[in-house]
Amino acid sequence: MGKKKSNGEGSINKRSDGRYMGRYTLEGKRYAVYGSTFDETRIRLTEVLSKINKGTYTIPTNCTVSQWLREWLSTYALPTIKQSSYISYESYARLHLEPALGSTKLSTLSIEQLQRFFNEKQKSDADHTSLSPKSLRNIYNMFHACLDQAIINGHLTHNPLCGVKLPAIRKKEINILNLDEQTTLHLAANQSNIPAAFGIIFTLSTGIRLGELLGLQWGDIDYRNHTIRIRRTVGRLLKIDSAGKPIAKNAGIPTTEIVSRLPKSPTAQRTIPLFPELWNDLMVYRDKQRKSLQTFGVKLTSSTPIFSTSAGHIYEPRTYEDLFKRTLKSANLPNINFHALRHTFATRALEAGMDVKVLSSILGHAQASTTLNLYAHALPDHKKRSMEKMGVYYGK
Repeated sequence: MGKKKSNGEGSINKRSDGRYMGRYTLEGKRYAVYGSTFDETRIRLTEVLSKINKGTYTIPTNCTVSQWLREWLSTYALPTIKQSSYISYESYARLHLEPALGSTKLSTLSIEQLQRFFNEKQKSDADHTSLSPKSLRNIYNMFHACLDQAIINGHLTHNPLCGVKLPAIRKKEINILNLDEQTTLHLAANQSNIPAAFGIIFTLSTGIRLGELLGLQWGDIDYRNHTIRIRRTVGRLLKIDSAGKPIAKNAGIPTTEIVSRLPKSPTAQRTIPLFPELWNDLMVYRDKQRKSLQTFGVKLTSSTPIFSTSAGHIYEPRTYEDLFKRTLKSANLPNINFHALRHTFATRALEAGMDVKVLSSILGHAQASTTLNLYAHALPDHKKRSMEKMGVYYGK
């Protein structure tokens, strides 16, 4: 049975699906807002009626979630975000949001409906289609931005995602090499018959990411100050058409491409000083690479990738991963991913007493707190050694 608002400017009824619906009339037509509880719906209805009285209210759109998602992706996301981020957004829409919510009218989305969507997405099932808490958070953030734009455009009066609860993101276990394993891998990479395997040693000594490693060019080297600038990252991404949709799989038409782009954040564009031993080995490697390129009639220039194929081309990230795996196998080391080299560098740096803020800058983290959270396992000894240094002031 419906409950009348005290001022008589609308009515609220409970629907058969358990939600509450607040009805109001505008320009001779009836519209509705929805909520999980009577009070929630009353607040939304009051906000709508207030805007109507002030003349600032826009009539809700009849477009569906799918229609608005596609409009937002092509008009607001595609021109403003990185290709890699756009590809992730498009896949979230196509694979998850549209199948479950696509036919729903945008204006009828409710907290309860969205909460059920995220609850279902985190359940384990026989098809292994459940999503991790991190993936759920990524979808939430993307859809939140999409609905915020709908509010700006007057399609919604509120963002129903604001009331949705997500599972906590658990910290992943970080794999690192111990000192003996690191020494063994260093030796195996040094003895490899593929010169570019020196990139494994370079990563162990700088903590750069794989895409950053493969994006390095000789023009990024400062020969006077013995530093290297991280200015780009390389990766293989899906190709998208002018409308922002992935290229369809057709015979003879590639659906992916190697893309060189800016690093993931402004702080990831950084300058890293190289210690003398690493600098000297890098110069020896340069001479080896120059000789290797000459056999293919290729000249080493400032735009040549530092860790290139024998013919001077950019390494495919997956191909370089294969080189890394073969090097691990030749050294009889555990099968770890390439990113473990970055973690190993960071751990060794803290063990050596490097300041966390300095390490954060070298790694390209936006905040030192990110470094602290990731590498807390290496901090106890670091703190102990730092406190021991305070002994020189004791009693003075």
